[in-house]
Order: sequence, then structure tokens, then C-alpha cells
Amino acid sequence: MGLSTALANAKDVADWLGIHKLGLFNFKPSVRPVPIKVFFEGFPEKHYCPRMATMNKPSWKAIMTHAKDHPTLVFVSSRRQTRLTALDLIALMAADQQEKIAQNGGDGFLDFKKPFLHMDTEEISMLSEYIKDDNLKHTIQFGVGMHHAGLEESDRKIVEDLFVKKKI
Repeated sequence: MGLSTALANAKDVADWLGIHKLGLFNFKPSVRPVPIKVFFEGFPEKHYCPRMATMNKPSWKAIMTHAKDHPTLVFVSSRRQTRLTALDLIALMAADQQEKIAQNGGDGFLDFKKPFLHMDTEEISMLSEYIKDDNLKHTIQFGVGMHHAGLEESDRKIVEDLFVKKKI
């Protein structure tokens, strides 16, 4: 049995899993309790690592275009890629902020904003004491969480709670 969140390519996934037409059931977007919009962008790179790296900047742009003020999930294919993508999104955030600050003639460090972080420094410091994964401790400071099977259960619960409460 394979279960997933919304899939635009359920037939492709079913084929990959070896499921025949009678074994596939896909809910239509209209029955979702929360409306979903799906956007596609293709990437021609054939090799895994370069393809994953080329997807981060368009992912950043898509988030800023379609979901700037909403919690967003970015699905990747491995634990390692989860970390790399989170760190790359933070780097893209910093570059975007630096560009805006430079255009406005401001002081980079004083004016730096973290658009995905919706909690104060005290709350982040308190949470950091409970987070075991060093990479997650770092990314959470910018409002970017990570969630994968390699994280401690307690770390995953913290990320889930922050996401649901729209703090990251």
C-alpha cells in the first residue's frame, strides 16, 4: 500500500510502484479540506546532484511568488538533500535580503530580515536547547525546518509543531 499527500502524477507513481489501474485511488483536489494549487517546472539536467542543485533557486522563487506568507513544504528525495536544500534556501534568503538592502542603501546586518521566522529570539533560544540535530538548530534560526526519518522523534515533533503554528 502506498499513501501520499496530493499528487498530480499519481498514475506515474502507481506505475513505478507496480500498481494496476484497479489498485489506484486518487482523491480529486475538490475533496481536500484545504485547497491546493499545483505548479510545475521541469529541469533538463540528467544527473541527480546537479539537477537537485539547479532546483533550489527556482524553488526559492516559487515560494516567494506563490507562498511567501504561508508555511511551505519542499519535498526532496533524501536526508542529505533535505539538509542541502534547507541550507541553500537560507543562502538564497540571505542573498535576496542583501540585494534588497543594497538597493535601499541600508546596513546589511542591522536591516537583515528572516521572512520565514515568526517567533522571537527568546523562543528560538529555548527551542534550540531541546533540538539535538546541529543542522536543524542552525536552520530553525532562519525559519527553515527540516523533517526526515533520520531526525530524532523529538526534533521532528518540534518542527511539526512550529510548522502547524506557522512559526516557520
